[in-house]
Amino acid sequence: MNVPDTDAEAPASVWEPGPPSLRAIAPSVVGGAVVPLTVYYAVRHHVSSDQRALLIAGLFPAVWIAVQWIRTRRLDPIGAIVLFGFVVGVAASELLGGSAFVLKIRDSAFTVAFGIASLLSLLAPRPLMFHIGKAMSAGDDPRRRAAYDDLYEIGDARRVFAVITVVWGMGLIAEASARIMLATVLPTGPFLAVSPALAFVSFGALGAFTGIYSARARRRGEADLAEAGVAFPSVTG
Repeated sequence: MNVPDTDAEAPASVWEPGPPSLRAIAPSVVGGAVVPLTVYYAVRHHVSSDQRALLIAGLFPAVWIAVQWIRTRRLDPIGAIVLFGFVVGVAASELLGGSAFVLKIRDSAFTVAFGIASLLSLLAPRPLMFHIGKAMSAGDDPRRRAAYDDLYEIGDARRVFAVITVVWGMGLIAEASARIMLATVLPTGPFLAVSPALAFVSFGALGAFTGIYSARARRRGEADLAEAGVAFPSVTG
């Protein structure tokens, strides 16, 4: 009878830099985005103004960011993006007035700002989508973050991250433009029904592009690295 070797070690897991998994980003999506957006829509009809609803909902991503910072000493990217969106929304409503049209296109102010920030980040040493991908994929693990930094220095990774950043920047600006056009031609009721679908399709398409393009770039990069005798960055354990 064969006796299992209780001293044998289980194979160590290997982590490699790449797009974050759904499991990895689920807490950030729920705590930083789903909860505050749900609160906003829940309280909107129970408070006196859209600005007040935004302020109440904005407390949740602010608390989420603070909790994550205390736990990991790391800024949660999704919570930060959502909080920035609420801040831009409040500012746009205050500065431009509370008309129905302004409230309909409020979210476009954030989308345009984020899109422009993405494009301007191409002038920085590393573009915005690299930093977001690193935060969401590597988390606060110093070894994983170092491996993600190493990834940027090999093959055509710089071009890949630049392309992803350009696509997101232009895609977000295009989404905002479409939202403004719809706000112009549609009454408030139909617009509020169509707007979430537009956001879902736009962000879904951008996410799908990122995943497919990254996977293809990964396959090409691995072949080039194999020919050069260079190992793909990874972390064991």
